[in-house]
Amino acid sequence: PGDSERRLTFVAWLLVQTQEEQRFLDYIFWIDASKFTNNGIINKQNNRYWSDSNTFWTNDTHFQHVWGTNVWCGLVGGKLLGPYFYDGTLTGIRYLDFLSNQLSIFMEDIPLNIRAHLFFQQDGAPAHNALIVHKYLEQAINHRWMGTRGPVEWPPRSPNLTPLDFFLWGHLKMVVYSNPPNDLQDLKNKIIVATEEIN
Repeated sequence: PGDSERRLTFVAWLLVQTQEEQRFLDYIFWIDASKFTNNGIINKQNNRYWSDSNTFWTNDTHFQHVWGTNVWCGLVGGKLLGPYFYDGTLTGIRYLDFLSNQLSIFMEDIPLNIRAHLFFQQDGAPAHNALIVHKYLEQAINHRWMGTRGPVEWPPRSPNLTPLDFFLWGHLKMVVYSNPPNDLQDLKNKIIVATEEIN
């Protein structure tokens, strides 16, 4: 099946779950990561500037040295978890290390009544699809997860179905880049403040 059919299948499954358990959406542990850099690349199609003055407004985005960080966040029961910063490419081994060693720290902030019903979501990122990750998830949470080739198939190329892609990353980047960061620590501090303001 194509992308549209996979999305419809997923949404039909989700509707059944919410009919059986009204709070099901509160139990989904949405997770994702995004890259933040000093050149502040964001989707320029979302930015339009209307003004009676300064019609030659510019946004300098060329830097001799590009620096940045990857940011992980989770969302469950209306509570934003994170940020968690990591450098470099997210590999299956690195992601497994995060799941088995770091995620439990964030889960302490999830109320027990929600934690007992958690349903873990991950998208189609290559690290999420590593066999060692799938084996770990099956052992740790059995069939209560969705992802590419997971017990519940996550539809590919569907950022509009996750609140992190649909809202969080664009919002955080808009806030963080509204006043360009001076250095990596300033960038991280701005991300921390912006996530705290959401909660």
